[in-house]
Amino acid sequence: MHSLTAEVAIIGAGTAGCFIGSLLDEAGLDCLLIEKSRGLGGRCSRRRVSSEYGVDLGAPEFSLDKASHPRLKQKIESWVSAGYLSSWTKSVSRFDTHIDQHTMKSSLCGSPSMSSWHKNIAGHLNILTQSRVHKIERTQNKWHLFDDKHQLIAVTNKVVITAPPEQAIDLLSPVIGFNYSRDLPVESLPQYVCAIGFKASTNIRSDAYEGGHSQLYRAIRETSKPSRNCPPTMKEVWLVHSTHEWAQAQAHADSEEAAIALTQAFCQHFGTQAQGHPLTSHYWRMARYKSVPQNYPPLIWDEALQVGCCGDWLGRSGTAGALNSALALHQTIMGI
Repeated sequence: MHSLTAEVAIIGAGTAGCFIGSLLDEAGLDCLLIEKSRGLGGRCSRRRVSSEYGVDLGAPEFSLDKASHPRLKQKIESWVSAGYLSSWTKSVSRFDTHIDQHTMKSSLCGSPSMSSWHKNIAGHLNILTQSRVHKIERTQNKWHLFDDKHQLIAVTNKVVITAPPEQAIDLLSPVIGFNYSRDLPVESLPQYVCAIGFKASTNIRSDAYEGGHSQLYRAIRETSKPSRNCPPTMKEVWLVHSTHEWAQAQAHADSEEAAIALTQAFCQHFGTQAQGHPLTSHYWRMARYKSVPQNYPPLIWDEALQVGCCGDWLGRSGTAGALNSALALHQTIMGI
């Protein structure tokens, strides 16, 4: 494999990586987006259940209210206008509240999927997929990026890491002169997620539930989201996310076994007579993180070394956090 060159190498093509790549590209910097998996989206990826149907297996939505900068709000509004994002108004409840206690809330989700939104904002960039950066070295004011076989992937002037904290530390700890703050996260929390199909209506009142259950962290009626279809044999599809505590207690059990347990817990909690069928499942080994101190900026950047990080874990979690962090790092790099 021939090594590539660029002004900026961006490691990770999730929300933060795609957004900062698009911003730096707009500013005239030649960017190379490097992703270990097959496509864009990261935790906003879409999982195919069949050749005709897929689900948003990861992050389901985000709120415009959590956009902390006017420029980010303008960007989000432009994505809505372009049709990349759609408004989703749904009924929301807690797992432990009375059946009639619910509120109506609006948020944004990718249209027709969360991953398609990422393709729309960053698909024009120079992208290298199915390539994992194992090591970075700085020699003669240039960054050299290597894979796990020590084959040179790219040579760049700047490096932006948008991976979870464990992977960021692995890459940055050998770098001479770089100091990782002890106040920042060093590990992630695991989570299981599964899609459950129902051939009959569940008669569940709200479209989204979160909080108040020891096993279920979140449940979302996937078929209530805009521009989402349903498998021909199904009436409803629900996405269920486990709590991190329950995921840790499973000790890395197979995701399919966890999906059966989550399906049973979901049906038992709501007392639905419709039989649930696990359609697909996944184990996110690195899902969420401990909180970053409020006085810490939502980015890492070493001007002398020309290396830094952005991501949801620096931006106080979630898709909006990833966007806030990416914009903040972009402004720091460009001196805005």
